[in-house]
Amino acid sequence: MTEIPEHLLKRSKERKAALSGEAPPADASDAGTAVEAAPAAAPVAAAAVPDVAPEPEPEAPIAPYVQQANDRKKMPFWIVPVLLTLPFWAMMYVGTLERVPQGLTGLLGHGEELYVESGCSGCHGGEGGGGIGPALADGEVHISFTSLEDNVVWIARGSAIVGTGNNYTSADSERPRAVAGQMPGFGSEGANSLTAEEILSVALYVRTQFHNDEFGGERDLELVPVLNELIETGEIELPESFEGASLTADDVASWIAPAREALAALEG
Repeated sequence: MTEIPEHLLKRSKERKAALSGEAPPADASDAGTAVEAAPAAAPVAAAAVPDVAPEPEPEAPIAPYVQQANDRKKMPFWIVPVLLTLPFWAMMYVGTLERVPQGLTGLLGHGEELYVESGCSGCHGGEGGGGIGPALADGEVHISFTSLEDNVVWIARGSAIVGTGNNYTSADSERPRAVAGQMPGFGSEGANSLTAEEILSVALYVRTQFHNDEFGGERDLELVPVLNELIETGEIELPESFEGASLTADDVASWIAPAREALAALEG
């Protein structure tokens, strides 16, 4: 007996079903194949959850004084170096200003400078109170030298020329003094010689500035402006220097005589 192929049988069944209007019978092999061939259902992806930004925390309130400080106009950065240099600039500026002369001027001003520079203050004290040398203040210089001329001679000559043990004060002094120490001579022979005008300036300074009014300082002070004017105008011509070895009070008196005469005329 001849075996009919499977596919022919299947086709015959389909034909019969088509003529009768029935659905074709399902083939077991086709079903298995269909099941196997059917793709697996794709897994359903989970719905993405949108990122929600956290709600910002409210800022702490700013204190009023802090807000005022923040709103205040800040100092520019360049102001700091300017402020640091300001004191130096001020000092330089003040240094350029013309200073009004103060204190002593003329012969007295010059005498004040020389009293320190020439070493007088080192021996007799800054205010004439004495030290290594005798005191000059409180009338002492006027007691020793009753005239300006005698005072000038002593400053020019010094103790070396007068000689130890010899009287160096004025002849009519109430308190004569003998040379016991060393007083430099500032005449032309001295190592620290001063000009004639400088010696006169020192003598006038010590006789008028150390509280000597009641002892004669006032009289010397009245002579100063007259001397200043006559020396400046050339009516009094002092020598360039005083020669201590030969200088006398009469020599000094002859040079300053015009000033004493002018002062007498003003008083008369």
